[in-house]
Amino acid sequence: MRTRMLLSLAAAGALLAVPATGQATHKGAAHGQKKAKGHAKSCAKTHKAGFSVGGTYVSHTADDPATPASEATVTLIVTSANSHARNSGELADMDATKKGVQAKGGTYTVAAGDAYVLELNGYEGTDTASAGDKVKVNGKIPVTKKRCAPAGTSTADRYGAPDVRKVTISDRDADTV
Repeated sequence: MRTRMLLSLAAAGALLAVPATGQATHKGAAHGQKKAKGHAKSCAKTHKAGFSVGGTYVSHTADDPATPASEATVTLIVTSANSHARNSGELADMDATKKGVQAKGGTYTVAAGDAYVLELNGYEGTDTASAGDKVKVNGKIPVTKKRCAPAGTSTADRYGAPDVRKVTISDRDADTV
């Protein structure tokens, strides 16, 4: 009787141990979890971040359709900018006493040669853009991660040249009939 009891306990113990060992072997990278990327692999590609600047219209020059290169420029007084635009070195710091880049009140010009879509909103008939109209500049800017840049590289040096994709000028003055 004792022998039968010992054998049944050993069999039950063996059955309970098998599922536990089976679960232990399926944990980790072999069971659908991602492995950590290596430093070289994650630094191989340059990240592109959003670039956004808003402000009031100063002037613009139209593109000459007869030439293949874009000569269009837009100049605005900055009222807002996202962190990537402020940190990129494209905008002048208007208050060096405060921490970070204070871009509000500075002038920004979208350079010629950057092929972008110019969208005019709210202009009727012969109405054209005038001082005080709202301007929004959107695009992408390449940025190198801080850990991927050489030691001692400044924040502005980690950013490349912005690729402006769209400039929107919206009418803010009363239309004359």
